[in-house]
Amino acid sequence: MNLEISDVILILVSNIVRFYALKRFVDTFFAKEGCSCRHMEILYGIANFWTIIIYYIFRSPAYNIFSNLIAFFVVVLPYQVKLSRKIVLVLLTYAVNILIDIIVVFSLAKYTVGGEVDQVYGCVTSLGMLIVAVILEKTMLVKNESNLPTLYRIALGCVPTVSIFCIHYTVMADISQKMKAVIVSSGILFINLLIFYLYNSLEHFYSARIEKQLFEQMVEVYANQLDLVRESQKQVNALRHDMKHHIIELSALARAEKGNEIIEYLHGMEKFMLNQKEHVSTGNNEIDGVLNYLLQKAYEILEHVDIKITIPDEIYWTNFNVCVILGNLVDNAIREAGKSEEKYLEINIRSKQGILLVFIENSYAGKIMMHDNKIKSSQQNLAIHGIGLENVKKIVQENGGEMNIEYSQERFKVQVLLYLSNLK
Repeated sequence: MNLEISDVILILVSNIVRFYALKRFVDTFFAKEGCSCRHMEILYGIANFWTIIIYYIFRSPAYNIFSNLIAFFVVVLPYQVKLSRKIVLVLLTYAVNILIDIIVVFSLAKYTVGGEVDQVYGCVTSLGMLIVAVILEKTMLVKNESNLPTLYRIALGCVPTVSIFCIHYTVMADISQKMKAVIVSSGILFINLLIFYLYNSLEHFYSARIEKQLFEQMVEVYANQLDLVRESQKQVNALRHDMKHHIIELSALARAEKGNEIIEYLHGMEKFMLNQKEHVSTGNNEIDGVLNYLLQKAYEILEHVDIKITIPDEIYWTNFNVCVILGNLVDNAIREAGKSEEKYLEINIRSKQGILLVFIENSYAGKIMMHDNKIKSSQQNLAIHGIGLENVKKIVQENGGEMNIEYSQERFKVQVLLYLSNLK
């Protein structure tokens, strides 16, 4: 195999441009997601040379497809997103790549299967892929978090997969009819580009639906807290109205030196003042609302509930993230404790020297759902209190905090540490 220096340069340039286009695709969809690899340029370089080596060793379209899919997947592997989302992006991106390649080669070059193609056409293909990547980057607004169900991603991923096989079959079966191959490839390319936008639209739709559920849940929380406030105010007004009578009664008991009856009478007044539905009263309206809403259910279905909350009333006045963290942790604990025989829940929340400490322990049925070595929520319908422990952990880390999970055969424990100065 004799390669001119100019060919080597063109091969390197075209592949560098192609993988730069891939980077633009990845940045468009995963830009705000965490990446575990600090030196992605090395990974892109390895993937680049891998595809070149496989191409010149085997010179087979099938091997070429296989090597490119592996290279593309290796590049997206370090990103902390769902595997199904990575697969969809790899398939869509490579489908666009191969379709542009077919259109360019069949339109401009005289190509035979297994034959040589001038590397200039490879550069044209790479530039076409880069143009598509830039257009998508400028016209799509991708959500940071993906809420699209995995089944939908699989369905969308089938389109580029079938496209790749169809194009491979078309090229191998009837290479003589170039115009037909160009037209078919152009049509399939258009369909795959539409899939990009459909995928993006579906993600926005599901995100909007979950946000709607979240706000509906928050309305219920605030309505519940408002009812508690109204009921407490009604009791205060009733006590104030009868205060003169109570003072006269207590004075009479005091003159008669009936200490035990005075204590009993005061105990009755205290019991009258207590709102049985108000389980938490920290002075933080948002936290009180979320916890009272959830603990009302806890006292209904659980046999042992132990709550200790000591936090200043001037903090978290409008902090949404704290409510989401506490709400999800408490909701998960109540749900899992309700499935167990012991039905135990302990909540300890306190603030100390600018640090919020949260400790939640609950009994559970002894079954932990795992996915990709991560604990998965058993809740199917995601709303404000169903985003799962791993997502709660992510929110905690985004706010500069730490979260630790421990579990035994019967007990599940979650500990959260949040620095108040870092809360967003």
